[in-house]
Amino acid sequence: MPLLDEFLAYLRDFLPSLVGAVVIALIGWFGSYWVKRSVDGLVERVGWDEITWGYVSTLARYFFLALMFMAALRQIGFPIESFLVSGGLTGIIIGMGARRSIANYFAGLMMLGAKPFDKGDLIEFGPPQQIGFVTHVNLSYTGLLTLDNARIVVPNSVLWRNKIINHSSYDMRVLQIPLAVDYVVDLDWVKDIALAKLRDHPAILDEPAPRFKMLEVTAEVERAQLLAWTAADSVNLYGEVITELRTEFADAGLEVTIPAKDVNLTGEEYLWQKRAGAL
Repeated sequence: MPLLDEFLAYLRDFLPSLVGAVVIALIGWFGSYWVKRSVDGLVERVGWDEITWGYVSTLARYFFLALMFMAALRQIGFPIESFLVSGGLTGIIIGMGARRSIANYFAGLMMLGAKPFDKGDLIEFGPPQQIGFVTHVNLSYTGLLTLDNARIVVPNSVLWRNKIINHSSYDMRVLQIPLAVDYVVDLDWVKDIALAKLRDHPAILDEPAPRFKMLEVTAEVERAQLLAWTAADSVNLYGEVITELRTEFADAGLEVTIPAKDVNLTGEEYLWQKRAGAL
């Protein structure tokens, strides 16, 4: 059968190239993981920034994979150069369909340059408000572990176009406690009691020292603000300080409203208990 003979002859001539292409492709596939693991291992040993080098290791993996894939195509005689030249229009069409993925990649590169957070940081973004610990960052998405122990995946383009608050940037934070004092109450007395209580509190830092700042004076009320600095990992300190100040003012017979505006004590509690490992 001439047709069968021709097919077998073609198969004999083509089979070595096909086997070689498969071998090259397999080497590229498994080798790309080895490249990424090698870069990640080097980063871990040296102590470099994990997020930044996570991008680099991912790019290195895909670059190596692309080179090996093109080598496999060349092995079977595929005109890779002509394909790359003529693939411009196709690339534009594909790019239009994948514009959201491309937007995520560019947002990832922007975050790589700005570095608004590191792995393990507690961040908040929105609206709508989302809070969680950064567990993973790659070119297209960021992984977060929420405070109720749920894993969420956020596209980088969504994260980048929102306001990002990093609660882990500094080693200390400031408590801002608003006060509303009746106009007939001696404000100096209120100030002395409040500052003395803050100085005596073991979790309040001596430097910077606690401060008392006037905000507003009206015919009925004087509004002020207490500023006190504490370590970032202090647990539920806001509610504790407010309770103690209220007791001090009540014992002195002073009518002082704390707080003079809404304060999210729940947010204060979960934020710092989570950072201190209490939850």
